[in-house]
Amino acid sequence: MWDNLSLKEVVEYANDPYPSIRKWAKDTGKKIVGSTIADVPEEIVHAFGFLPVALIGTQKPLKKAPAKLPDNACSLARSNLELVMSYEGDLFDGFVLPQVCDTTQHLSDIWRINFPEKYVESFLAPRQADRPSARYWVKEEIERLIASLSNWTGRTIQDKDLLESIKVLNESKTLLAQIYDIKRKNPAAITNKELFALIKLSMQVDKAELNKSLKKIKDSLDTKTKAEGYTDVIMVGITCDPPEIFDLFDEIKINIAGDSLITGTRYLQGIVPENGGPVDALTARHFRRGFYSPIHDDVFKNFEEVKALYKATNAKAIVYVHIEFCESEEYDLPDLKNMIRKEGIPMHVVDTEYQTTSLSHVRTRLQAFFESLKGGSL
Repeated sequence: MWDNLSLKEVVEYANDPYPSIRKWAKDTGKKIVGSTIADVPEEIVHAFGFLPVALIGTQKPLKKAPAKLPDNACSLARSNLELVMSYEGDLFDGFVLPQVCDTTQHLSDIWRINFPEKYVESFLAPRQADRPSARYWVKEEIERLIASLSNWTGRTIQDKDLLESIKVLNESKTLLAQIYDIKRKNPAAITNKELFALIKLSMQVDKAELNKSLKKIKDSLDTKTKAEGYTDVIMVGITCDPPEIFDLFDEIKINIAGDSLITGTRYLQGIVPENGGPVDALTARHFRRGFYSPIHDDVFKNFEEVKALYKATNAKAIVYVHIEFCESEEYDLPDLKNMIRKEGIPMHVVDTEYQTTSLSHVRTRLQAFFESLKGGSL
């Protein structure tokens, strides 16, 4: 189903993957386990023979979530809750929910209350990653998740099962990173929207199937021609939705040469060593990934990583995608803006939220920013 996709089809599937996931589940008879995005080790879910599906919100109207979460709750959290309560809940056999901030902690409780008949487990990532106990904690959580899934399924997995899943998922991330590198060198080879649709879809469908499409797409891309007239930027934040934002970047020839998104580079940083014990490897992977707003060991880490990425990509500006009412981003953004501006680096903030119906204000401000950038005055 996902093994021979064109880039056009990838964008269509990424916009609404659930009909294809339903068909896949019916054809294979396998269970679907959903997870909100933030470091749940999907390799474990995959090793049990399930399809791990990242929940990345919905653009459909909010009908039930407002009764469960206040209007000033994180836009992504509200959107994910609506997705399963009103639209796709029957598709999932279970959920593994990370708790990385106050909103996601409360969301896990709401989830359990509203889906008592389904498997619901939490994954508790330590927020202060620099503590000596953090590594021990993550390993204990990984082992607890394995035990919980074993109890639910009545099945025990072995190291070889985990290693096989790690290999499949590593291949996916490696191919995506290679495609990203092609785009970085030749912006016209693949659009921003197509690239990030590939990454998003890879987080939601069967990796073994999609990897076949990724290989064909990678081999078809132009690796020689250097397109002119593009402005390289880096994108910073958690997610970038709605996907039409990428259309705006493509229209005015802005090339995303690097990013720190969970639905971008931070996901691709999740390659796991295939030698040695898989649980230890998954534990170590958790601490190798880049800055993530609710979880970090240094309040200046975000700034240092953004500055380093900006220099490494020779970018001309930083674009920060701010999800309305995300408590973690609200905490980090003011300090990041101040530090970036002291460095003299141009920075533009895109304020957005799920269920956005019009991007005219985003378009106007984005165009004005880049016109100013080309004119040399900000």
